[in-house]
Amino acid sequence: MDQNQTIFRTLMFPWLAHGHISPFLELAKILSKSNFQIYFCSTAIILDSIKRTLNKDDSNVFPIELVELKLPSFQELPPSYHTTKNIPPHLMPTLMKAFQESSSNFSDIITNLKPDLLIYDGFQPWSAKIASSLGFPCVHFAICGSTTLSFFHHLYTHESYDSFPYNGIYLHEYEKRDLLVQGESIKVEDIGEGFAFGVLELSCEIVLVKTYRGIEGKYIDYLSTLCNRRIVPVVHLLLEIKKIDDFSTLYISFGSENYLSKKQIQEIAKGLELSNANFIWVDRSSSGNENVIEEAFRKGLTDRGKVVKGWANQVEILAHKSVGGFMSHCGWSSITESVYFGVPQCR
Repeated sequence: MDQNQTIFRTLMFPWLAHGHISPFLELAKILSKSNFQIYFCSTAIILDSIKRTLNKDDSNVFPIELVELKLPSFQELPPSYHTTKNIPPHLMPTLMKAFQESSSNFSDIITNLKPDLLIYDGFQPWSAKIASSLGFPCVHFAICGSTTLSFFHHLYTHESYDSFPYNGIYLHEYEKRDLLVQGESIKVEDIGEGFAFGVLELSCEIVLVKTYRGIEGKYIDYLSTLCNRRIVPVVHLLLEIKKIDDFSTLYISFGSENYLSKKQIQEIAKGLELSNANFIWVDRSSSGNENVIEEAFRKGLTDRGKVVKGWANQVEILAHKSVGGFMSHCGWSSITESVYFGVPQCR
């Protein structure tokens, strides 16, 4: 950061899921290398995990100040559940409600910090409304792709799937039914008006999207038309690592919130055994399945692979010259990262 330049105080405020925290944090690191003072706002349990990733050297390179968001107290929602990681599914609506009700604490935070800019997520339109009401500019950062955003924003705007201009993108009838059921389970008072797609109109002039123009150009343009904002792709900023070729190792990871059954783990291990492939397997096994992969290793896989418990730096792994394939849940971050590094992906 150049001390002779004007410093832009920027408050970053993602939703409480690792798939949202990670791209927000990567963007925070990029901005902090320039003339941005970053304030990163989240719950205590998430900030603790961020502290572990920002090691001593990182703290010198990336001057990011962590700001705690205090959620209201709910008996069934202890602080350990102030994140989507490991939260029982039936408590998800309670977490969303608590997040919504933290708006008064967020109002105090932004009033005290007086940032030059708020970068906010799709789960909290209320944060953009608070910022605007206090005179602080705000920009939405969408961590999913423009194809998905434009399709559902079209539905949000026109209340119909049928007139979407690109007929290669559509929903099957069973997918429409599933979405309807999911929509009926969400209460507006728990998430706030403008949730998900109304947030784009609250963004000042531009919307940041984790995407590439090279693979989503027409959807970026259509999304821009729908929300009347300039769409700024940022994947090239988040993945500044040199690509090297080789292709000898399979990388296996199913995201931070997807858990395999014992049978699924055993089937993948059997496939690895039969394929003779080298591998890196990120293990986030659910309770009761913690030792299944280790049991598979005792059957002869130890000389060809490595299991990483918990979190792994996916960008560094995909950028490595030895990685030639990626078996995943095909979440958007995993797709964009594998495309960027030219690693074939399957699920």
